[in-house]
Amino acid sequence: MIAPGQDPLLVAALGPPGLVLPPDAVNPDPHALDGSDLTDPEQAYLDDAALPDPQHGCIIGVIDDAIPFVHERLRLSPTLSRVAALWVQDAAFDPQGPGHDLPVGRELRGAQIGRWLTQLQSGAVPTEDSIYRLSGVVDMARETTHAAAFAAGHGAAVSLLAAGHAMGDPDARNRPLIGVNLAPRVIADSSGGLAPRVLAASVLFIISRARRLCRLIEARRDLPPNSVRLPVVLNISLGLTAGPRDGCSVIERLLDQVAEYPSDDLGPVNVVLPSGNHRMARLRGVLQAGGTLGWQLPPDDRTVTPLEVWGPVHPERPERPMQIGLSGPGLDRAWTAFTDGEQVTHLCDDDGHDIARAYHGTVALPQGGYRQTVTLVLEPTCPDRLGQGWIAPGMWHLSLPADAAPGDHAISLQRDEVLRGFPREARQSRLHDPAYRDRDDTDRAILLDPEGQASNRVQRGDTVNAYATGRRTLRAGVVTRREGSVANYNSLIGADHAGDLLVAVDRGVCHAGMSICGRGSGSFSVMSGSSLAAPQVTRWLAEQLAQGARPADRAAVQALAGGQTDGPTPILPSFADQIPG
Repeated sequence: MIAPGQDPLLVAALGPPGLVLPPDAVNPDPHALDGSDLTDPEQAYLDDAALPDPQHGCIIGVIDDAIPFVHERLRLSPTLSRVAALWVQDAAFDPQGPGHDLPVGRELRGAQIGRWLTQLQSGAVPTEDSIYRLSGVVDMARETTHAAAFAAGHGAAVSLLAAGHAMGDPDARNRPLIGVNLAPRVIADSSGGLAPRVLAASVLFIISRARRLCRLIEARRDLPPNSVRLPVVLNISLGLTAGPRDGCSVIERLLDQVAEYPSDDLGPVNVVLPSGNHRMARLRGVLQAGGTLGWQLPPDDRTVTPLEVWGPVHPERPERPMQIGLSGPGLDRAWTAFTDGEQVTHLCDDDGHDIARAYHGTVALPQGGYRQTVTLVLEPTCPDRLGQGWIAPGMWHLSLPADAAPGDHAISLQRDEVLRGFPREARQSRLHDPAYRDRDDTDRAILLDPEGQASNRVQRGDTVNAYATGRRTLRAGVVTRREGSVANYNSLIGADHAGDLLVAVDRGVCHAGMSICGRGSGSFSVMSGSSLAAPQVTRWLAEQLAQGARPADRAAVQALAGGQTDGPTPILPSFADQIPG
């Protein structure tokens, strides 16, 4: 685990915030916490009556968007909050509030939330929505995407599945929540380019506040220093469709470090992520030397289209850069021209206009060896303004030269879809393989890659969330409640494994989705996806840790669920029945 001396200041982890946050969100003078969070009741993470039992508590962390901190299922009583801390990254910085160690945004703590709830009960504040506005989380006068104003949202569904309990539930007090509302631009960036620094800072925030909550329990109950070591289960229901998938990314290495290294002032940290939803989306493929794969680009796409090529592992650093070729409407064939000194190539059509940029890199793997990678970024198929570059939609082709390194080269398309509330005219491109079939002769979906496929192909296997291939992270997959079968969309870890743990989300093969809590108390909606499997696994694991279980690794967590196993992958009970509606 990250050592106590490395707790944030989070400035270095987050880096320059200007690209993703409004200017008024920036803290002009970040400095370390002064200890008032342990002595001043107004700065406390939780009211004394809401502090968890030192022996039976488990902290739940959620990194998402628009966590509804006022919701009744995040309260112990009408005026007692279970939200210990919430970092709202895109909110205007409050110089009078807590969280002066944060580089941007504002922090809300349980004691302050409780005071707002008291005003709500007395009528001084008329509605829950008024608290969101009073706290600065929703401010319609600011230029941002107001995800926290949506009636139902991703963060609401995830946080309330992971940590929502009815008032009076005996487990509620022992499941405090520490959350992070990511900036809307980070959520909207489906390429993941803005995410690594922001996610790293968010993880550090949750670890930092979990430690401080343990210290607060010691101070309030007169216990010896570092004697309270509550475990933490961190839920990150986010993902990427492209990436190395070998655990070498920055965020995966951080999550492994958080989970692997013990600390003397906090319990073990487990991280749960969704397995992904793109098994059948044709976003993954394999190429070998001399091979070609189709690439269907849709019309009316006003965003750039990124694709990644990851070469096979080399024991030594490769002597020459990997090259790729591109052809399509208006382009016979263009090849990258990377050299040891030139790692960027501009590809042009037959008339000399720029159509794409390609970037080359070589990555040293933590486990040894090297992989080369090329990121190809195509211009939009519909220009957004006069003078902007664009390319023709239709069938394009990606190629490797005959002298490329032997072995599989992994092809990955990034997700490029419209997210609700974000003004992006995005259209998802697809890989094209003439031999690929979605359905068999009986019109049933073909869920696994056929054996004996050609080496240059589109694949269903190894479509797992690219954030979730570290050594220690737990992956949550989806089964249907009625049939108990793995959902068609659920991404696969390898050729035929659905996830480390499975949990029911969809009602049936023909009835997608489950009831989830909305933003307002008592409201609900219907949602689907492995993002809803992860918080259910988080909730189950928090129960096990609160009862004293201490699984040492992924295999031990699977063994802990072994009593509910029906096949090679453990299937957990669903928490869907605990959601109203």
